[in-house]
This record gives sequence, structure tokens and C-alpha cells, in this order.
Amino acid sequence: MSVLLPRVGWPLALLLAMAVCEVAAARAQGLTAQSLRSLIESQPEAVRQQIREELQRRAQPPAAPAAPAAPAAPAAPAAPRLEPRTTLVVRFSITAEFDPAGPAGSLLTRWRKGNPYRLDDSGFLHLPGLPPIHLAGLHVEQAKVRLRAEPALANVLVSLHVLPLAPLGVDALERFGYDFFRNPGRSPRVADVPVPVGYIIGPGDQINVQLFGNRNRAFQAVVNRDGMIHIHEVGPISVAGLSFESLRREVALRVTEQMMGTRVSVTLDHLRSIRVFVLGEVERPGLHTVSGFSTAVNVLLAGQGVKETGSLRRIEVRRNGRVVSRLDLYDLLLRGDTRGDTWVRQGDVVFVPPVGGTVAVYGEVNRPAIYEIRGKTTVADLIALAGGRLVTASADGVRLTRMETQGSSGRHVGWEEVDREALRNGDIVQVPVKKLDKSHRSVRLSGHVRQSGLYEWTPGMWLTDLLPDAGELKPGADVRYLLVGRKSQFKTRSELLSPNLAAAWRAPRTAADLTLLPGDTVFVFLGGVPRAYLARGIGGGDGGVSVLGAVGIPGGYPLVKGMRVSDLIRAGGGLKRSAYRNEAELARYLGKEGGWKTFQVDLAGVIAGHAAADIRLRRRDELTIKTRSAVERRSVVVTGRVRFPGRYHIDRGERLSDVLQRAGGLIDDAFPLGAIFLRTDLQRREQENLQRVADRFETELASVALGSEEGIQRFTTGQALLNRLRSVEATGRLVIDLPAIIAGDGGKDIVLQDGDRLLVPETPQEVSVVGEVQRPSAHLYNRDLERDDYVQLSGGLTDKADAARTYIVRANGGVVAEYSASRFFYRSNGATTIQPGDSIIVPLDAEYVEPVRIWTLAAGLLQSFAVSAAAINAIVD
Repeated sequence: MSVLLPRVGWPLALLLAMAVCEVAAARAQGLTAQSLRSLIESQPEAVRQQIREELQRRAQPPAAPAAPAAPAAPAAPAAPRLEPRTTLVVRFSITAEFDPAGPAGSLLTRWRKGNPYRLDDSGFLHLPGLPPIHLAGLHVEQAKVRLRAEPALANVLVSLHVLPLAPLGVDALERFGYDFFRNPGRSPRVADVPVPVGYIIGPGDQINVQLFGNRNRAFQAVVNRDGMIHIHEVGPISVAGLSFESLRREVALRVTEQMMGTRVSVTLDHLRSIRVFVLGEVERPGLHTVSGFSTAVNVLLAGQGVKETGSLRRIEVRRNGRVVSRLDLYDLLLRGDTRGDTWVRQGDVVFVPPVGGTVAVYGEVNRPAIYEIRGKTTVADLIALAGGRLVTASADGVRLTRMETQGSSGRHVGWEEVDREALRNGDIVQVPVKKLDKSHRSVRLSGHVRQSGLYEWTPGMWLTDLLPDAGELKPGADVRYLLVGRKSQFKTRSELLSPNLAAAWRAPRTAADLTLLPGDTVFVFLGGVPRAYLARGIGGGDGGVSVLGAVGIPGGYPLVKGMRVSDLIRAGGGLKRSAYRNEAELARYLGKEGGWKTFQVDLAGVIAGHAAADIRLRRRDELTIKTRSAVERRSVVVTGRVRFPGRYHIDRGERLSDVLQRAGGLIDDAFPLGAIFLRTDLQRREQENLQRVADRFETELASVALGSEEGIQRFTTGQALLNRLRSVEATGRLVIDLPAIIAGDGGKDIVLQDGDRLLVPETPQEVSVVGEVQRPSAHLYNRDLERDDYVQLSGGLTDKADAARTYIVRANGGVVAEYSASRFFYRSNGATTIQPGDSIIVPLDAEYVEPVRIWTLAAGLLQSFAVSAAAINAIVD
């Protein structure tokens, strides 16, 4: 179908074409075309133009009705973003277009050998031969897209895997003291704290006065703005600025002088509130209201603590422009000394300057951290701040790393020099572990464990002695696959073993356990993450083997001593639930002459523990675990006038008639002739066709504006039509003959697909006439009326109507075109019967337009989708 636009004016033609869409959309909302036309024509020209623009903006074709909402699935956790200093394994595989002789060919080997990679402090990835690539802040999938944008990686497939390695050494250090503000604890109420004798009285304080002796009386006195309190039979007393102890003496003296035989007890009940400024490097700077019984630390807590950019050792309390106190929080945190924590008064300023010089200490000390230094600080002073050395500290001294103008440099500082060696900003001090005597034998534990390092070896030591329970491991550790590197004096390369710690715990000190030897290195992996590169770095081994397919962590692994198929599956994280467990394939390289040969592995026998099925592996073996075909879950939705509407699961090859029967069939007022069938795949293809039309339209539009003022006008109008066309959403409607399907006509039945929707409306009572008629409107259906009669009821044709191309859109979406022999005479031959729910479309006459086919096609598509979407929307509503 097509709509032809008039030659007399493209803006008018566009508005008329859009008016057709408006009429169809208005039908679904209970409005008429005449209402819209009257509204527009009754306004001044400027207002009419605005109304037309608003109609153009709002005339979006209704979207296809959505399927009934399924139960909400639990929200998936947000994908983590890459951060500076994140460790990555970057895998590179080449495509068919990759040129080994090109620039990237010589770099590919260097890229692969560079694993694992680590983003620098600014979040850049450094690949050999390429400029730094910024990845911080991106998800893993976004980072892949960013890497593929590099010209050198255009024909290289890149995959990223994050290694959640715990930071070690300097990277694991935190700034000392700032966690005090992150976990301040619950402060006691002021009323529960004894008032110190040095507390300064001020306006707003509430004082309890109790008289006893000749006079027995108790009352309260509040310090007024003038700093006075009033006591009965004594008179006013000036107390502002007095300490609490001085207040008690002054009141006792006045009562004794004026009330013979009467004594007095004075206590503070309600303390005043004061306003104190907290400024500088604090989390919430500003003016804070605190109790009058507050110190500088209380005020800092009110400001939510000091930022890590602020100093903990040079905090100032300023009063009237003068510094009245300086607070070093290290005195409080390390020695419990509160002498510098002075009381604050109304209008005081607690100021936190930027942090001073910082140095780091780690290794064999009690409290490794980054410390702020003040004045001259030696290495010995820093170690004292860190709580002193551990008994495992080296007796030779420490290692001092210092940033120089040419870069960092390190040197050894003996213990006899640490009292003299002054530190500078940025220095790093490492207290190394004591070197074991050569005669002392040990084993090393590393990886995803709580305490890595050297452990004393004893004769007859087992793996379960080193790792007796899960308390020695960090959460998420893989207990089924460990690697043990063992040095041998007879081999130049270390041999590897892969014990199963879970099996060893079930049967300790048996064949399932492993006897450790001096010098062994036990490495524990984090489960669920790629570990092939780490595994290869533990020791030499005799080459590599690979496991692919339906395993938890596919990839290459070192060939360990006595390794079998079951060991390789265990190294790969075990079988997935989707794994085919009857058999697997093993590819083995038999040399240059034999090439590669594939063997079938009895995987069921391997799982059952049959030794004959558990083949011993060789270097370069590749084991492939097959994946079972997934059971596809398919469903369709049936709504409207059926007995049991809802979602129905379907089998492959099931037909629409079968599902209709399961839905109980149609009810009495159903209108099968107007049934709407929607298909997701068809909607996708329609949307692609719309996109192609819009692209062609945009290409032609670029040449329209050249040459004349009329071309510029057409360009402006066409641009509006293009924007409208790009906003159209396809419905995916498939025209079906539901009455024939119900009657058992197998040739018209439909094989269902996943996501199909059937909407059966109730019987309509109207016939619509839209397009180039005098009064587009809907009329009550009359079986005695024909097409011409309905057109006449709408006022007849306009001058621009193309009667010969008038067509009918059936309620089921089908189009019936009834052309007469002459285009100048409008005559129906009576062959087409009008049915309830039909829409009679009278298009524009081709004589009024300059033949620009793609423009007319675009306008026709807008009209077609608007009519179809309005019908669907009316049924859903």
C-alpha cells in the first residue's frame, strides 16, 4: 500500500498524511477526526501551527501489547568496575584476517607472555608496543570493547579475567588512625558524664541549688544572657566565665554570708549548647552545634571525622583568631594521652590542615601502616609508632626505599643506624623476616590463605598438618585442587603435585593425604577464577595439558606427576551441570608422523572411580567435555475473548489450533475475523525494514535541498517525516484466518514459535473511513451498506482523493484493494463486502505530487503502522 503526496505543498501533504495517523490513533481513545479538525481550524494561524507540531510530536504509533509480567527475578548484582591496580589475565586469540607478518604479529607473543597484567595507579593497561590504554571505571565487557578499538588489536580477539588478588606489602597498607572516625562507637550521654571542675559556666547552663539547715529548699537557676543567676533571699550572682569549682565556692560564700545557719549544694543539671566551626580537611565542614561539655575530639566526630587528606597530628583549636591549643591524635590513639584534647567554647574553630609528610612501614612489625611524621623522625621512631618489631624480624636491619629525582632507590640500614637515619616524605621501610638457618628445614604456604609464609617442617609432616581445617584458608578457596612445587636435587626443574585437600581432610594421614618434604611450596587457589597462568608459575612440571568445554574453569594447566583425566577435571573446577557425563574426547599429539589422534574417554567410568577408564595424561593432551543440548523452554500467550486466557508452554511443532483447544476455545462474543497474531521474529524483521527505508529516505533527503527554495522547504518537511519514521515501532502482526483454523483447515494452521501472542477481540460494531474524505469518521456497521455508501456517509471524496486506489484494511490486518478501470470515476463493483471492524482508506491522488517514490513509501508506512497499532491498542484496552 502507498500514500501519494500532493504537489501543491509538501508541509500540507505531510500534515494530511499525519492526520490519517491521528484519526487511527484517536479511534483507540474514543475521539473523532472531526474533533481534531475542528480544534485546529478554530484557532489563529500561529496557534494552528503549534497544534500541528504537537500532534506531530505526540502521534507515535502504539507499541505492541506486552506479555503478562512474569514474576520478577532477583536482581543480578551489578558488574564490578575495573579499578587502578587491578590484576588482569588478558588472553589473545587471532582471527582469520590476522596477518602474522604485520606489526601485531611480532607483538602477539610479548602480549601473551606479559600475563598477568596490572593496571597502574591511574588505571592504565600497558601492553608491550602499544600506548597506555585507560580501563579504570569500565566493566569487563566494556573494557573488551575498548581494547578492540585499538588498531593493532583489530584482528585479535581479546578476553579479560579479573584476578581478585589480595594486596600484599606496601599495597595492603592503610593510613593509620583514620579508622577511628569510621567506627567511633557510641558516645555516652552528657548527663551520664561527671562535670569536670574546670568546666566554664556560660549563658544557658542550668544549675540545681539545694539549701539545707535553717532553710530547706531546692530550686533551679538558669544562667541568663547577662551571665547572672538569681537565688531567693540572696539575689543575683554573676557566674559567667567562672569554672564550675569557682561557681560552687561563690554561691556557698554568698549563702553563708546572707543566710546564717544555712548551707548549700550546687550541681549542674542541663548544659548549654554551643556552636563551633569545624574547618579544613574534614568530611563535613561547617558550623556544628555541640554540648557545652565538648572537646576538640567531640567536635571532630560531629564533623564526621578527618579525611585521609587531613593531618591527625597538627589539629588546631582557634579562639578569637589565636591558636589556643594543638592536638596530636597520635598521643590519644597510641598512648591514651588526652591532655591535648582541650574543651571548646562558643565560637571556637577546630581546624584540620592538610596532611604532612607520610612514610610507610611493613613487614615484621606489630602494626604495619602509613604514618604521618612530624619534625625529625628516625627509622627507630617509625618502628616504635608501628608497635615495635616482631620476634621473627631480621637481625640484620631494615630496607629503606626512597623516592629520588631519578626514581626510587633502596638501601640497607643496619639496626645500629636506625636511631640516626632521618626519614623523608614518601619513604618506605621494610622490616624483613628473619632468615632461616641453612640447617633449618621449612615449607612455604602461599595463595588464598589467611597467613602465608614459611612454616617449620618436621619429619613425617602431612598436608593436613599444615592445613588442618578451613580456618587456615580465606573464603572461597578451592580445596579440591592445590599445587605443590617440589625441588629435586636430581632435576633442573621442579616437579609438581596436585593434592585434593578436601579428600585429605576426609581421610587424613592416608594415601589421600600428601607427605610434605623440606622446601615444598603449597599454593592454594581462589575458586572460580582463571588460574592457568598462576599454576604455570608455581613450578616447572613436564609441560602443559588443557581441559575445554563444560568445566568450571577451562584452560591450560601444568602436567603434574602421575596426572590422570580425573585430576585434570579437578584442576578445571569440576564438571558443570550441563556436562555430558557418559563420554569425553581426548586429543593426543603422537609426533610429526602420527599427528593428532582423538580418543573417546569413558567419562562415566572416570566419575565412578574405575582406574581403567581414568587415562594417564601426556604432554599437550587436550580433554574436551561435551555439553548436553539445553532443553528449550517455549511459550505463547493467548488473551482476549477465550475461555482460559494466559501463558501456555508449547512443544516443538505445536500448532495454534492445539493451543486454542487447551485455552477452552472462543466465548460467545469473540470476533475471530479480527484476531490479531503477533510474532517476535516478524517484528524484528519489520523493524529492520523500517530502518532500511529510513536510511534510504535520509540519503535521498540529502539531495533534495539543492537547487531551489522549494527544495529547502521539502528538506524541512522531509526531515520531520524522517524523524517520525525513525520513531515508529513495528508491531510484528501476521495476518491469519482464525475461522478457518478453528474449522480444522490444516493448510491455514500455524506452527507456533516462542513468544507468539494471539489476541481475540470482541465483536466490533463500527466501520471506519479515513484519508481523503470530507469528514473522516467511524460509522455503525450496516450489512446493507457497501464501501461507497460508507464513503458518502463521511461527506464524500475531497478534490485530492485517489478513488481508484482506495483499499480496505480488514480487522485481522489483511488488505483488500479494489481498483476500478478508470481513475477518474469512483465506482465499486460490489465484489468486496464490508465487514465489522473494517477501515476504508482513501489515499492522496498521484496527480498532486511529484513522483518521489521513497517519500510516498515512508508516508504510507507511517499510515499503515498507525492503523495496525491503533487496532491492537483498542483490543488491549
